[in-house]
Amino acid sequence: MLAGTNNVKEKVEAGQPAFGVVCRTLSPVIVELVGLAGFDFVWVDMEHSTADFGRVEELCRAADAANVTTLVRVPDRSPSHVSRALEAGAGIVNAPQVETAEQAAAVVSAAKYAPIGKRGYSSSSRGTRYGIGGTPLELFAEANRRTMTMVQIESVRGVENAAEICRVPGLDIVFVGLGDLSQSMGRASRFDDPELLGYVNDVLTRIDEGGKIAAMHAESVEAAKRWIARGVKILSCAVDISVMNRGLDRIASSFGSLGK
Repeated sequence: MLAGTNNVKEKVEAGQPAFGVVCRTLSPVIVELVGLAGFDFVWVDMEHSTADFGRVEELCRAADAANVTTLVRVPDRSPSHVSRALEAGAGIVNAPQVETAEQAAAVVSAAKYAPIGKRGYSSSSRGTRYGIGGTPLELFAEANRRTMTMVQIESVRGVENAAEICRVPGLDIVFVGLGDLSQSMGRASRFDDPELLGYVNDVLTRIDEGGKIAAMHAESVEAAKRWIARGVKILSCAVDISVMNRGLDRIASSFGSLGK
């Protein structure tokens, strides 16, 4: 966050799970509401929305106002997308569809300033507080400390290479994507499939062995409890559009019954 904190990092380092909401409406109002409701992060989804980086910066600004950390999932793992999300002020940058250690290392390299990575030299972006409060090198060191790197394992090939991915230096978080992984296996949406769950458990073991932080999506409190018991520390637990769909459906049903 622009203020120099990262709620997710602080919660995890304190041994507590962090919870967030996926934002696909791209609304600053929704972002503020997520923060005011007390969530730790808001997941700004560029992969499955029409968001551009100008909009992402607006959402990061709204998040900072509401004291909630921004987790930005970029459209793909290209270095320019990774760095631009951080320049906009993201606290966590998340790259989808990572299948090899080399790809994960490239994400880290794009996200971190030297000596950790090769993020481009700029001390006047929002991600470095516009150059205010320190020398460029001090601001770069603070950005390296505050921001977190995250990749998604969501294919059979990614599962096969999970051990190597989870040993990449500078990588903080590994998210296991059940939806795409089920599709990669040819078993789309069969989330109770024993082989799928076996793959997930294998990846979670590799995350733990590699000293990384595990992240998952949980559709219910019961699911969240199961994943937390398995060592998952970061949980996205709602999608804004789904929440509104359910709420609107209940309202429509309630008021519709008045006309019967």
